[in-house]
Amino acid sequence: MFIIQPGARVLLLYPFRFVDPVTGRWVRARYRAERHVIAERYKKWEVTGDPAVRRVAGAGFSPWR
Repeated sequence: MFIIQPGARVLLLYPFRFVDPVTGRWVRARYRAERHVIAERYKKWEVTGDPAVRRVAGAGFSPWR
């Protein structure tokens, strides 16, 4: 279980596989991405697992935090 701060943006990054246009075979992606990004890039794809939940902070990196 995780706690999300109010007003924080949440990224849901999904593991997926897609059909390689050259070989026609299913290939497991080496990265996780949001659903809309996957849909824009690949014609035929499917999600293969639970999403990784990441909270995006509004401020940039601070080494003193």
